[in-house]
Amino acid sequence: MKEPCLLMAEPEMPHREHAADRLVASMAATGSIACVGLDPRPELLPPSLVAAARSRHEGPAEQVCDAFTAFNFGILDAVAGACGAVKPQAACYEAYGWRGWQVLDATIERARQLGIPVILDAKRGDIGSTAQHYRGGLLTESPGLDDTAAVPGLGADWITASPYLGGDSVAPLAGDVSEGTGAFVLVRTSNPGAADIQDQPVGNERLAEAVARLVHEWGADRLGTAGFSDIGAVVGATWPEHAAALRRLMPYTLFLVPGYGAQGGSADHAVAGATERRDGILVNSSRAIIAAWKAADADQEFAAAAHNALTAMNNELNAALRP
Repeated sequence: MKEPCLLMAEPEMPHREHAADRLVASMAATGSIACVGLDPRPELLPPSLVAAARSRHEGPAEQVCDAFTAFNFGILDAVAGACGAVKPQAACYEAYGWRGWQVLDATIERARQLGIPVILDAKRGDIGSTAQHYRGGLLTESPGLDDTAAVPGLGADWITASPYLGGDSVAPLAGDVSEGTGAFVLVRTSNPGAADIQDQPVGNERLAEAVARLVHEWGADRLGTAGFSDIGAVVGATWPEHAAALRRLMPYTLFLVPGYGAQGGSADHAVAGATERRDGILVNSSRAIIAAWKAADADQEFAAAAHNALTAMNNELNAALRP
């Protein structure tokens, strides 16, 4: 695990492959449109990992973070090559202070070593100067004390973003296309209360549709060779009737689709926002995969249980995608 606040001299950020192209390539190479949510919580940890962490550490914070790291690494090794991406939920790590941040850092680094694109679910959104700091810390790097030094950030490939402050809050998170990172903007979220705000009328349409038009506009000149923008949209599986309509407003936008599985969205619902080519979507599942060991009563084989659950998810989604 990296030491906290380790300053390193880094060259300028190199040109990287377009973020959407990398994500599309990963889905094609793995044959999977699944995204594995890495949302560790103490109640989801196998007892064997809990016992091992307790034997190594006395402090509760150290115990939790040790177990989280072992859990995430086991899951990552099990799903590598079988999923399109992984999505750590930042809150699960931030809850444990700097130690949790170290776990997140190590988790992202491990995913990158395994060649898995990382979407950091942080839902950031603030004025431009603040958004630039979020981008540097979570995606790229931040300036050091002189022009030759930089402090590397977490190195995620994508971040989730709130559009509430408008385009000048999303643009700094998206950054320059050449830096090879992307932002998934909240458009139609999967939670039951989404309608409270996202269904509010704006002229002759819902607010979610107005945001979708903006997402399309923001990404129109940021397309990769695969035909998708590096500004994507979060569109929940729990609202399939909205997903199809939103796809018409965002034809070149990758959809990150939460709500499948534990939140009630079916495979058919999850793929409702696919393009006419039956692509352009990445479907997230968290608890159903990382806690699959519970249903299988497989404490010692938690990673294998996660792999099996992911295989079942892949089969369901691929079947739903067929014309």
